[in-house]
Amino acid sequence: MSPSPSETEAADHFVRLGLPRRFSLERDAIEDAYLERARVVHPDRFTNAPVGEQRKAMERSSALNEGYRILRDPVRRAEYLVKLAGVDVDSSDPKAGAPHMDQAFLIAMIERREEVEQARAQGASALEGLRGRVEDQLEEIFDRAIEQLDAGDIQQAALALVERRYLQRLVDEIDSSS
Repeated sequence: MSPSPSETEAADHFVRLGLPRRFSLERDAIEDAYLERARVVHPDRFTNAPVGEQRKAMERSSALNEGYRILRDPVRRAEYLVKLAGVDVDSSDPKAGAPHMDQAFLIAMIERREEVEQARAQGASALEGLRGRVEDQLEEIFDRAIEQLDAGDIQQAALALVERRYLQRLVDEIDSSS
């Protein structure tokens, strides 16, 4: 059954793609849902329609594309689920924004940056080793975020996702040193 254009106008990307609102989704299911809906709302189907309908088709297609980009990426999907639950990890709003990391974590990150400097001085193999350790931590933290998300603990999931962002920046810093 094809989705109606009004379904694709929904603000929620899961609804827009006709998918259940949960983290655990197969990439193929996301792709199939996207392709099915894209055929319905694609602007080429509206070339002979009035200008207003053409504009709406472009907007629906754009929103569908954005939803697909977010939901096909596991990290962005987790962050989006947290946002739908009321915590926007991209915001600094004191009530609904990203949780603040405690001082011990921030000090640990300063120490990690010092590790990057030391590894940089030791050469490429030291940087590669450090990168591998940080990537392992990224995976562990992301797994923890998903466990918290599945358990309904949105605050702890958001905290883990913010921690993951710090570590991702550390990996990016390591990569820029290579």
